[in-house]
Amino acid sequence: MRSHKLPSMRTLWLAALFAATAAVVLAVVLTQRGGPGYANAADHLDAPGLTPPGGSVQTDITDIFAFQSPTNPQNTVLVLNVNGVASPSEAAPGPDRPFADKIPLVGHDEHVTYNLNVDNNGDARTDVGIGIRFHKPDADGAQKLKVEIRGANTGKENLELEGSSTAFGAAPVINRKDGITVFAGRRDDPFFFDLPGFLNILGPGSLIGCGSPTSHPERNFFANRNVSSIVIELPSGLLTRGSSTKIGVWGSTNVPDLQIDRMGRPAIATVFIPNNPLPPDRVSDGKASLKNTYNHSDPVNDQASFRGEIIDTLEAGFGRSATDANALADFLLPDILTFDTASSAGFPNGRRLNDDVIDTELNLLSNGAIPTDCVPSDNTLLSTFPYVGNPN
Repeated sequence: MRSHKLPSMRTLWLAALFAATAAVVLAVVLTQRGGPGYANAADHLDAPGLTPPGGSVQTDITDIFAFQSPTNPQNTVLVLNVNGVASPSEAAPGPDRPFADKIPLVGHDEHVTYNLNVDNNGDARTDVGIGIRFHKPDADGAQKLKVEIRGANTGKENLELEGSSTAFGAAPVINRKDGITVFAGRRDDPFFFDLPGFLNILGPGSLIGCGSPTSHPERNFFANRNVSSIVIELPSGLLTRGSSTKIGVWGSTNVPDLQIDRMGRPAIATVFIPNNPLPPDRVSDGKASLKNTYNHSDPVNDQASFRGEIIDTLEAGFGRSATDANALADFLLPDILTFDTASSAGFPNGRRLNDDVIDTELNLLSNGAIPTDCVPSDNTLLSTFPYVGNPN
């Protein structure tokens, strides 16, 4: 009989934290087991009450990726995914959903813009903005699209590209103009994570120490699930400034006068912004939610507005020293995916589609105590554009 060593309290908090970051179903599973129902997911349904920002998964960013093109090292690939798991009970892969063209507001509808924001001088402000808008979908899900690139390193004020998204079940439609390549449509969700391993932290099948295929059958909850991907490949020189090859990237969804959602590094908003899964920010503690405040704000204000929340969680939830907590807060904020376009390395240098961000973050925040959730990538990525695997 295999013995199981009881983990330390710090390890338990850590496991609870990352369980909360990785799957929207966690809140429901915990509630069914009689546990707390306040846990959220890694930028899925990250508005208060486990609802999608803006009231629709069409505007709820699930993941952002930035990496050097595997087919041309002079190019950068940016990916923004939406339309993830809409509810905990939704069976994989989920229904086909188009991109949003409008969302209803009081008294009128407003057009939605999907944005990829690039900072190229280190001030956490948008220097190059890539906005993507969609028309009303056809019966097969195909939508006319328009891409506008503002502030790019060219002699022109704006660059524009018009084209079409890919219909449901169709071969990828690739739109090209002036060295810029764009795809929009359903893709396999590239995120991978073992939710049951986290939930079984105290018993057989725990991710601590992992196990053999029979004693710990690791499972990727996101296997066979789909998302809607916007993939853009363009010369890195359009994004950078001067001789520097370094940029910062984050995604946002907007209507003209309102930012609905935003995301940079994985799990920051979900884990650290009240109400998060750890004290002192549990819903039961009565602390007001700052989820929408965070989603509506900009990275330039992160240090001033949310640094205290990061430090509180690191000290109270992880048992980190003040020195460690301050250093990690400086690394985690502003919530921007930092990327050297001259490097093919992965997360935390940008984020490639196959990067195991859960393992990296487990290692970082646990100081090596929990190095992995034992789940390898199940992605069937493409060797050429749009790179993200075909939908299920």
